[in-house]
Amino acid sequence: MRRFLVVTSTEAFKRQPHIHAKILTAALLISNGVRQDAEAVFYLVDLDRAVKVVGARVKRLYPDEESAAGFLKKAILGKPLPGVVVKSGVRELALGALLGPEGPQQCLPKPPFTYLVKLQEYGISPHCGLGLGNLPPHHQVAVVNIAADRLLYGRRPWP
Repeated sequence: MRRFLVVTSTEAFKRQPHIHAKILTAALLISNGVRQDAEAVFYLVDLDRAVKVVGARVKRLYPDEESAAGFLKKAILGKPLPGVVVKSGVRELALGALLGPEGPQQCLPKPPFTYLVKLQEYGISPHCGLGLGNLPPHHQVAVVNIAADRLLYGRRPWP
């Protein structure tokens, strides 16, 4: 399982719903469907609530930015959606190999791992980084998925 943990807030979502939607689709969607081995978790710092979208169970998530933002807005508001779980806190979500764009050393383990995207400052730090800090958050997620796929299926993760 690969998890993408997005530390954000309701205010950040209101300011940039399109960025959140792009992260969601980059984390869960592939060209021919939904990644069964991935989940996107949006931790809302101001509410101390995590909205988890499970790839293996999600329904009606489409690749266009507007519908993905609407899907995420409904999930944040607590409306019941297939494949969406709402929990309090973030402690158990940060378990496993915690990766980020930057860190003390570079690493990319085979899944399971958690990739951290901070759109809001919060006291979680990755164990290691991937050197992706110069990319927009949704591009980081896409690159991590591609690299993990290559590791799993026997090709070099980085060119």
